[in-house]
Amino acid sequence: MSNILEQAKIASQEKNWSLVNQYLQKFFLASQNTHVDVLENADLDVALDLAITVLKNGDFQEKWDIYKLFKQIGKPAIAPLIEIIQDENLDLEKRWFVARILADFNSDEVREVLKNIIISSETEDLQEIAADTLAVLGDSAVDILTDLLANPDSRLLATKALAKINSPSTITPLLNLVKDGNDEVRKTAITALSNYHDSRLLFVLISALKDTVAQVRKEAVIGLSAYANLHQELGLVELLQPLLWDINFEVCQQVALAMGKIGTNTAATALFELLKTTTVPVFLKLDAVRALGWVETQVSVEYLQSLLGDNCLVAVEHQPQIVNEIITVLGKIERQELKPKATEILIEFLRSNNSVLESVRVKNSLILALGYLGDICALDYLIQLLEEDDASVRLHCIAALKQLDPEIAYQQLIYLSQKSNIKSELKTGISTAIAEWNY
Repeated sequence: MSNILEQAKIASQEKNWSLVNQYLQKFFLASQNTHVDVLENADLDVALDLAITVLKNGDFQEKWDIYKLFKQIGKPAIAPLIEIIQDENLDLEKRWFVARILADFNSDEVREVLKNIIISSETEDLQEIAADTLAVLGDSAVDILTDLLANPDSRLLATKALAKINSPSTITPLLNLVKDGNDEVRKTAITALSNYHDSRLLFVLISALKDTVAQVRKEAVIGLSAYANLHQELGLVELLQPLLWDINFEVCQQVALAMGKIGTNTAATALFELLKTTTVPVFLKLDAVRALGWVETQVSVEYLQSLLGDNCLVAVEHQPQIVNEIITVLGKIERQELKPKATEILIEFLRSNNSVLESVRVKNSLILALGYLGDICALDYLIQLLEEDDASVRLHCIAALKQLDPEIAYQQLIYLSQKSNIKSELKTGISTAIAEWNY
């Protein structure tokens, strides 16, 4: 017997599993360095027994370290590992490790054992481990998992496993589940199918919009939003708009986001109608505002303008929150031809002295938005805000002025600082800005 293995056996008798692991690593490393095929080495059985012992008795880290060695042991490890995973007397953590190891041996024997565990084990957690392991095996496990779909007791586990396999080979078996009587099975199948682009899926997703279970409808909406480029051919806005008023708000949220992805004026109008309705909760309106911002058309910007001036949009206590979101999305507009309009809207709102501007957070968002849009027309208005008492407002103004045009802004600040007919508060703010400009 190898001297290294002798030392490993002594460490095993002393229950020093970490040391056993170290010796086993040395053994395999030495075998590699001397070009000895461990599969033909008489010491292999000893090394395997020691690895199994550590697996059964070591702590989590020791089991994790020994896990890496089984792949070097190879096929001789399969039988004892199967024996362990089938041992109902062992704790779940050990069997989980074994399942992880077996996943490296993608053989018919391993797949069959995992299938039998799902069918016959009375330990639900172990069944889940077996199903997850089959999912790790990928395409080679699809046929076995498809067979398991025939059994109502194993159908959900098999469906979840198929959903985790990122392969077109799962589409056909998953398609057979979209009308299943189990809500969770249907939801899992629809969710997984949403990851693929296949002509067979469109009808399935459209049909699922009318499912009685909200989570299924939600997943169908998410899936259809990936086909936003086909919105005209599919009539997506017309299909999805009724679900903006779904009884389940999660469904409504996903439809709002889908409308933003579709990005047409018709989609913008649907979002605008939702936002004008006073009974819609504020969290849904916030999502709808964000989605409306994604549309980026002349119509959507005009809708945002209308909403910004509507003090009846939400309850008074939520007004700063919704206004802040509208300002933020206007500031994020990227289409160059729309930026002047967005700047004009924000300046107009600033000049309105709306009571919501008493909120420092709202005021800072507006300043940042004007800076992001980069229109020099905002220069004088940003400088005027330097008279504010709040230090954060002044700092936001300085940052925004630098985004517009640092040189022009700085020269204007110098010019104004030399004038005697400006308010003392503004003069102080300008002096502070100049002092901090290059700080």
